[in-house]
Amino acid sequence: MCIDEAMLSSLLDGELKEPYRSQTEEHLAHCPACRARLERLKALRSALKADSPSDEELEKGKEDCLALLERKFFSADGKKPGFFRRRIEMGLGGMVTAAAGLVVVFIGGFVLFGSSSEQTSEIIPSFTVQADSQNVHFVSTQERGLDAYSLEEILAYLDSRGYDVEISMRGLQPLE
Repeated sequence: MCIDEAMLSSLLDGELKEPYRSQTEEHLAHCPACRARLERLKALRSALKADSPSDEELEKGKEDCLALLERKFFSADGKKPGFFRRRIEMGLGGMVTAAAGLVVVFIGGFVLFGSSSEQTSEIIPSFTVQADSQNVHFVSTQERGLDAYSLEEILAYLDSRGYDVEISMRGLQPLE
């Protein structure tokens, strides 16, 4: 039975206590698959250490972050600036949301508190469509149903499409 990844990682970290440490090392001496996995973990660990930032880089980043916080939230004399003296930074999404809110408030104010309907109609365009008999007739005559065609027209249409139609009526015998 092979050793799991957690046990190998604990061995590399030096966190594995006895008797597990000696049993794991004994197993690694006889199992090439587990040794290969341990070597891959060691290579991964060394690659991560080589790619991690140095202490100097971390210190520089810390100083840059603290300087940004001081510039943004504190004035030159060390006092915290007032609410209205702060610089407001807003992204594009925030600006679009604020503009949409202003438009809604502006139009809503005219709709709710407008003094006359003429003023409101000048700001907000309205559309009215008059329904009269000419429009209704036009819509109703657009599509003809099957009842609108005669039997001869239906037979001619089906014949033009290549259908073989046979008509029979109750009580009538076909001629032979």
